[in-house]
Amino acid sequence: MAADYYPARRADRPPWHSNLETETAASGTTVGLSAGQVTEIGEDADTVTTVVDFTAAVEAYRQEVTAWAQAVLEGDPLAPMPTAPIAPATPTFGIAAKPGVEARTRSLMGIVKASTNYTVAIGEAYQIVAPGGGLATPALKAASVPGTSDVSLRIAKGGYSVIAIDMRRGGGDWTQIGVSQLATFVDSTAALVAGQPETREYRAQGMVANARTGDLSPTVSVVTTP
Repeated sequence: MAADYYPARRADRPPWHSNLETETAASGTTVGLSAGQVTEIGEDADTVTTVVDFTAAVEAYRQEVTAWAQAVLEGDPLAPMPTAPIAPATPTFGIAAKPGVEARTRSLMGIVKASTNYTVAIGEAYQIVAPGGGLATPALKAASVPGTSDVSLRIAKGGYSVIAIDMRRGGGDWTQIGVSQLATFVDSTAALVAGQPETREYRAQGMVANARTGDLSPTVSVVTTP
C-alpha cells in the first residue's frame, strides 16, 4: 500500500490537525481554499483534540473501573471500601462542529494539491506529503489530435506540482518542449514534413525549485494524424 500522509494513529492526529490549522490560516486562501474552508479546518482541529482526549479519558476510566471492581469483588476483605472512579465528563463541541473530519480533510487537501500555487514546500509545511516525500515517478498517456500535427498528453504528476515534458522524433535527441502545472499538455510542434504523419516519443520528469529531479517516466509514443 502506498504511504499516506494522514496519521493512522488517532493519538497522532491532534498535533497534525493543529499544524494544519496554523498553516492554512496563514496561506490556505492562496492555494485554493475559501475563508470558510479555512475556518472549517480550525473547527475540525478542535473537534479532533476533543474526541481524542475524551477517548483517552474513557480508556483510563475503564482501567480504573476494572481495578476498582477487582478490589471490591476479589480484594482484601479487611481493606476499606475503595471509592468508585469518577466518569469523564461528556465532551462539548463548537457550534459549527461536524462529523466526518477525515473525509472532509482529504477533500480539502485535494483542493490544495490541485491548486496551481501548490508546491512541494507547501505540502511539507501542511504535512500532506507522505513519508518518503510522497513523490512518485510521473506517467504519460499520449493521443494524436485528428486533423493536426498536435499531440495531447495526459499527465499523472506523481505528487509534483510542476512537470517537465520531453519529446523526440526521427531518431533525434530528446528536447524539453515545455513544463506543465496541469494534468494535460498539448504539444503543438510543427511537423517535420508539413501534412505528413510522424512518430513522436514523449517522457516526463518532476521539477522542484525549477530543477528537474527524480526518475524519468516511461516513454510513450504516438503517430500524428494531420
